[in-house]
Amino acid sequence: MDLSIGDGALWSIYSSITSPYIVPLAILMIGSSAPVGFITGIPVIAVPFSQIAAYRLLRRMDDLKAITIITTFLDRIPWIIIAILIFIHTRYFLYLLLGLLLMRSFFASFSGTTWTLWIPGMISEKNRDGYFSTRNMVMKAFGIVGYLIAIAIFISVDGYRFDYFLMFVISFIFSALSISIMRFIPSAKVRDVYSTSSTGSTELEFILAVLVLSIVGFAYYFSQPYITLYLLGRPYLNLGSTVYTAVLIASGILYILSQKLGKIMSMRTGYLVTILITAASLAVLFLILYSMRGPFYVMAIVILMSIPFSVYSLASFNMMVSRSSGENRVKRTAYYTLSNSVALSAGPIVGNIAYDYVNDVHTMFLLSALILTVSIPLSIYLGRLGTTHSV
Repeated sequence: MDLSIGDGALWSIYSSITSPYIVPLAILMIGSSAPVGFITGIPVIAVPFSQIAAYRLLRRMDDLKAITIITTFLDRIPWIIIAILIFIHTRYFLYLLLGLLLMRSFFASFSGTTWTLWIPGMISEKNRDGYFSTRNMVMKAFGIVGYLIAIAIFISVDGYRFDYFLMFVISFIFSALSISIMRFIPSAKVRDVYSTSSTGSTELEFILAVLVLSIVGFAYYFSQPYITLYLLGRPYLNLGSTVYTAVLIASGILYILSQKLGKIMSMRTGYLVTILITAASLAVLFLILYSMRGPFYVMAIVILMSIPFSVYSLASFNMMVSRSSGENRVKRTAYYTLSNSVALSAGPIVGNIAYDYVNDVHTMFLLSALILTVSIPLSIYLGRLGTTHSV
């Protein structure tokens, strides 16, 4: 568990200076007309194919450690190529970027499934809530370190797009260190992780639970690119990369502080009720964001959103693991990864189509709130079938 926390800490630095800056990079390279929803969503189309590949490969090779390390390394390669592309003036930049992000998404999803089988599968159920709460806090704290590195680069580097190039190169170094720690974590076979969940659920209950998570994720990611566009775009607030990074840091601090809240809520009310509360809270915050116009108020609401999303992230992950036991674990882990990725993909893509139609970021926030309300009655219905509590 300590090694996994160390790996996660370094991974967080790598992640915080890569993924959050894809949309800002696209805006820098292409302008405010950049299809930010497509850039966020289209790469995740690769996920269903990666889950099929993962499911089939795990039936033939069951060394979770080896598969995770190899696919993790392959998902980091595209960032180096993207860094080089920054200096290549080509009209095909958007298509090359999408192709590299598709590759990255395929291998990241693949390694995410095998990692979820490997590490959580070796941790007993009674320790899982507390452990992942602690791990998530440490990871978010080191993610803030990544944001501070980004701010230092933006302030100190004065060169034509050299700041983004330097960030992606540094991120690759931290990702390599992350993998080096991962190599010392004990190996596990697929069959070794069957028995670490005592609470199961029927196929119908699991599918409904995954559906709830998909709706919440879809609604959240539906307008996330447009929050970034609203903060950075010239027709909107145009706050700049440094202020944007400061918002990320503040959000990260609240995310850390909210993990303990997620642990307490999950243990006292159950995962499903916790998810229902966070979905309702996000809906309210999106409604408030819909009516806000001032930069300070917009940034405050964006930062506050990290509280319910932090609680949701912990509860949804642990609910999935707790509802997967025995030979169902591989299949259900793939279902969960697929549902998350579909939400991450379909949300921004549908959001991009909706934005082209409504051409108003505030309407996007209103639509996110309306979609989130759909998950509430479904959660109540699922609760009648049975609620899974932390053991």
